[in-house]
Parts: sequence; structure tokens; C-alpha cells
Amino acid sequence: MPGDRDADSIAAVRDLLLRSDYSTSGIARLGIDLGMGARTRDVPVLLRALEPVEPLASLIRLFVLGQVVDGSAHEKTIGRAGSAALRRAGLTQVAGGAVAPNVRLTPWRGFVFAHDPDPDDDLWPQHVSGPTPAADTLIRLVSANGGDAVDIGTGCGLFAILLAAAQSSIVATDLNPSALRLARLNSHLNEVTVEVREGSFFEPVRDRAFDLVVSNPPFVISPETELLFRHSAFGRDEVSRDMVRSAATHLREGGFGYLLVNWIQPPDRPWIDVLASWLEETGCDAVGLLHGVEDPLAYSARWTAREQQLRPERHGHTLDRWLAHFRQERIEAIGSGAVVLRRRTGRNWSHGLELSGDPASEAGPHVQAIFAGRDVLARIEERGAGRDADLLRSAFRMREPHRLTQSLVARDGEYTADPATLAVVTGLALPLEVPNELVPVLLRLDGSQSGEDVAREVAAETGGDLDLLSTRIAGFLRELLQRGLLEPAPGPTRGPAFR
Repeated sequence: MPGDRDADSIAAVRDLLLRSDYSTSGIARLGIDLGMGARTRDVPVLLRALEPVEPLASLIRLFVLGQVVDGSAHEKTIGRAGSAALRRAGLTQVAGGAVAPNVRLTPWRGFVFAHDPDPDDDLWPQHVSGPTPAADTLIRLVSANGGDAVDIGTGCGLFAILLAAAQSSIVATDLNPSALRLARLNSHLNEVTVEVREGSFFEPVRDRAFDLVVSNPPFVISPETELLFRHSAFGRDEVSRDMVRSAATHLREGGFGYLLVNWIQPPDRPWIDVLASWLEETGCDAVGLLHGVEDPLAYSARWTAREQQLRPERHGHTLDRWLAHFRQERIEAIGSGAVVLRRRTGRNWSHGLELSGDPASEAGPHVQAIFAGRDVLARIEERGAGRDADLLRSAFRMREPHRLTQSLVARDGEYTADPATLAVVTGLALPLEVPNELVPVLLRLDGSQSGEDVAREVAAETGGDLDLLSTRIAGFLRELLQRGLLEPAPGPTRGPAFR
């Protein structure tokens, strides 16, 4: 915890940032798009794009572009009190009449995060990253649930700080002392309460259970071990497996866990079976989300891209070392994705979905809808015989918002309809191709009639075989439920599946 003097300095820094509109939108108004990043090669362009609106422009030069600035000019634009507060809070240092930044300050999702700069050379072992595409992907999956939460491997405190206001309590753990210092600083800078604990993974909370677990662990499978935020002492994919299993054991009944993972993908095994094997006898249901599967060369090239930029003459040697490691471990492919857990007493299930891209928006409600839909099917499966009949006797409606797209293609002098594509407007990238003969079915899924009624109506309209159409509709309903696109109609239930 900061002392009183440090707390006062951090409060003064917070006030300075707020008064200056140091935010994503405020910075954009001065000509800097944070989505571009602030790579060293971009800085000359960004400096010239920066509009001279003070004191925001001076803060951007320091904490976005990483520039050393003249001390007198800095004090004139920031003010003596603001300059002193930045220095006392440890965000800047003064030497030889110049002011240099000690950290980057990145606005993200309504908060500001202090983190290590991206250096021109190698990252140091205790490097602490700021917001990343991976962090953004993970937080979009999460639904806050108001209970006790933990952020494992918190880094600079991204997830803990974002979730703190919606949870009754939150703990953040990390093995890296530099990460812990920045997480504490950021919690005070953003005026949120986070309990920060030092230790490896779940060790600092080994005797506690939580309603929400979030983690972006050091999951990279490689011969490297030096970067704490990326590598671990575990071999193969053991860190991902152990994190998933540990998260499961630390969840309360009904609690959810969200983790990014990598895994070794055998050539003759479905990817979801690998993740499901990690969850045996853990008492958790799971939704696995596949981002992609790469061969060793593509995976190695992606994770060694920094060296390719810094030392291209050595990149080939590094690739050879990684590939030799994968050959030695007999690794032919690596999967990347996320696992969402839910602790539940009963017969547990695992379900896998292959994403076509990153979530385009907040996907937490969609993830919850997938669990709800899979629960409907699990209850039907537990009944045994008559599963299709149970589905067809029930009334469902489509979840909103969603988009149904169909194209007409000119062939042989006439237009014919291609299969339609169904996708959510907000949520996971899970587009579903809908055959033309099932489009009339989809348009009738408004909760006003059962699947049986829909089948009879469409069969009468199209002249199709009722039994064949009913079988297809049951399979279609099952697919829609598994993708979180369908929900039971409100009000009295129509069939035995939801008693």
C-alpha cells in the first residue's frame, strides 16, 4: 500500500489526467490513434500529427510516445504541482534538466493503466505488459456475477481493475514483484479496491473459493523460460492444463472461470477432447472456444516475431531451436483458444465451438446463452428416449439481436438463393449456414408455437415430407441451442424438457 504522501501524489496524478482528458477519445482528438500503437518507428509521424493542446499534448509525449522532454517546458505546461505529483508517484524521473517517463500510461475501457514501455531491444524477464489484443479477447468473454473474484497472473491489474466495481471482492495474484507494484499503483490511480497478493498462480489463494476466476496465464509452448508474462517452468502444455484444473477446484457452485490456453493438438483427436480430458472429475461444465490450430513453424514464427524485427540475422537460428524442441517433444500442431468453466453438481458436459474470428463486441451474454442452451440439451439427454420429441414439443424463440443474410445469385438467366448465414450482431464470431429449406423454420421461431407446429406449417406450405422435416428441425434446434442462438419461450413450457 502506498504511504499517505504517495497516495496524495497518486490522487493528484488522477486529477491531472481527468482534467486533461487523458482518455482514448481525448487522445484521438489530438490526432493520435491508440489503435496504431506507439512503436518506435511510428513516433516521428505521431509527434507531427499531435495537435499542441496542453496539458494533454505534453502527457501524450511522455506517456504514449515515450519522449524525454525539457523540464522547464514540462513544468510550464503541466504546472509545478502536476510535475511534482508525477515525479513523487514514480511515473517520471528528472535528470539534467530533462523529464523522462518511467512507465507508459494507456487508457483502456474507461480506465488508465501504468505498465512497462515496449523497449527498442529485448524485453526484460519481469516485463509487465499493458492492454493487449489477447487481454481484450478474454475480457469480452467475461460476465461479472457480483461475487468474490480472483485474477490469476494479474500483470498490471487489467482484469482485476475492470471487474472490481461489479464484484463483491477481488484478489489479484502474480509472481512478478514488478507486476504487483504496478497493479497496486493502478488500483489507486483508478480508485478501485483490489487485494494484491504475491505468489505463483493459485498459491496465494490456495484455501479460498471464488465465484469468478479470470486468467491470461503464460501459456506459450516453447523452449524458452525467461519471460514471466509469457513463459513458465512447466513443460509442453502443462501450464494451461494445470491452470484449467486449478481454476475448476477454486470455483464455488455456479461460479465461472475464464482462461486463455494453448494445447498440443494430436493429429487423430478432436480438439475439444483434449480440453475435456483436462476437466475429468473436476465438477465443471466447459465451453471450449477454438481460435485456431497452427503447425510448429507457423506457431514459432508468430511467437518469435520480435526477434525477426530486432535481429533478423539470428531469427533463423531461433526458429531452428524452436522447431527442434517441437520435434523432440513430438508436437505436430498447437491449438489456441479459451476455456470457460462453470462449476455444477451433476453430470458434467464439455462443448466445443470453432470461432471464425475474435469477438467483435462484448460476448459475455452470448457465452452465458451457450451454457443455457447446452443445459437444455443436457436435460433432454438425461431423459433418454424421445429426445427429438421433447425438442419438438417445446416452443423456442431466437435470441436477439441476430442477423440473417441471404444472397441471390444469377445463374443460367435466373436468380437462385444461396444458403443463408445466421450470426449474432453482438457476441462470438460463430456464423451458421442455414439451408434454404430451413429458412422458413427459422423465421417462425418466435416463441409462439412449438417445433411440431412449425414443422406442420412449413410442410403444408412447401409440400415437404412431415417426418423428414421434423427430424431436420430437431437437429436444427439442437444446433441453434448449442450456439447460444435459441432460448425457451417465456411463460408456461410446452413440453417435458423444462420441468
